[in-house]
Amino acid sequence: MNPSSSKQASGRSVLLPGDKLEADQKAGSGTFRRDGESHAAVLGFPSESSGYVNVHPLAGRYSPRVGDKVIAICVETGPSLWRMDIGAFQNSMLHHSETDWKVDFGDTASFIGIGDAALAEVYMVDGSGSHQVTLKKDDCRKLYAGTIARISPPRVSRVIGKQGTMITLIREKTGCRIQVGQNGFVWIDGEPEQIARAQKAVETISREATSRGLTEKIEKLLE
Repeated sequence: MNPSSSKQASGRSVLLPGDKLEADQKAGSGTFRRDGESHAAVLGFPSESSGYVNVHPLAGRYSPRVGDKVIAICVETGPSLWRMDIGAFQNSMLHHSETDWKVDFGDTASFIGIGDAALAEVYMVDGSGSHQVTLKKDDCRKLYAGTIARISPPRVSRVIGKQGTMITLIREKTGCRIQVGQNGFVWIDGEPEQIARAQKAVETISREATSRGLTEKIEKLLE
């Protein structure tokens, strides 16, 4: 085991299965405890949330968790609900009661059509793996126009950057409005040329997440 791996949450190094977390770090998802110590259970990136360290696998589909903010894309409309793609193994359900709209039965497509996107929050995940999203939480809303880039969910924290520095850099350099879903869907809206620049930056960060000097590289790319 690499002793330097015990301080991974503040860095961006990849953790190997079995790597030990720091003694004062609480074990979250993607970890296990052995002999009173916390270890990474998978090969992936560490991130801190609410005092816990989670280790996100390098590959694989998005696994929904209650409270996650996600970019959801409508793939089916029903009489009283929408089926939304959030990158998980199965689509998520958005019921009309989880919006602020007054939707008549059978009129859902007038509010969200197939291909439309929304910033939503996961509010229910059951034991069978089914999940539902809502638009009633803070900042949740339908997203108009724009482009959606897809990256691996474990790369989301790298795209956002420590204290939001990386995503702020991209916004300031391109003037784009950007929403990063924890499911790895990134919504970008602005002038067409600037959308392309922002998307290239996001995809570069995702592809080279473990590279040194990545912030400087993105600054040069956006000059």
